[in-house]
Amino acid sequence: MSDARKFINRAPRYTLQPSDNRYLRYAHENEYGHTHTTMFIDISATGLAFVTDREVAPQISEKIKVEVPLEDGQSVAWWGRVVRVEEYAPHRWFMKGSQIAAPNQVMVAVHFEDLPTGHTAAIRHALDKKFEEFYQAQRREKMKQMSYFVASQFWRLLLYGVCVFGMVWFFYHFSQPDENYDSQKGAPWGQRFKQFNIFGNESDRSD
Repeated sequence: MSDARKFINRAPRYTLQPSDNRYLRYAHENEYGHTHTTMFIDISATGLAFVTDREVAPQISEKIKVEVPLEDGQSVAWWGRVVRVEEYAPHRWFMKGSQIAAPNQVMVAVHFEDLPTGHTAAIRHALDKKFEEFYQAQRREKMKQMSYFVASQFWRLLLYGVCVFGMVWFFYHFSQPDENYDSQKGAPWGQRFKQFNIFGNESDRSD
């Protein structure tokens, strides 16, 4: 994740996976003691996005309080400003058909306001861990696919390797000089590859 920060101006955004705890709570600034539980889509060190019912969705520029779950049952709660509200349509296969795909839901994007250093460090630590787990899972999946490909195409790959080896050996063997070769003059006519000289050389014809 630290490498990604060098090339991306905004903080790297982690999209939650099916195995993650995707539930968060939020509360409107004027609703004391009343919270809404919903599912959030992605998160970064500067903000997050979640989906909620249109009837209870906050408005753009409204200030809300969000409680975000982290690792090991921990969570951070802080204030954020709503910067975008739009129609929600799930784009990922694991979200399609789920309860968050209801037609009356919207996506809300929130930017954290004056997030304390401790909260920022906790979120970044959790994100670093999630990114590392995600990359490791990708590497394992690629290795699994490669192993399956090699196992399913073993005989084809073996035949291909034999053909390549045979071709290399053929060109190497017939490109080597024999005892008749002279680096200054070359090989006598008809004697470079005797095995291919089906007509015989001049000395043979003279005899």
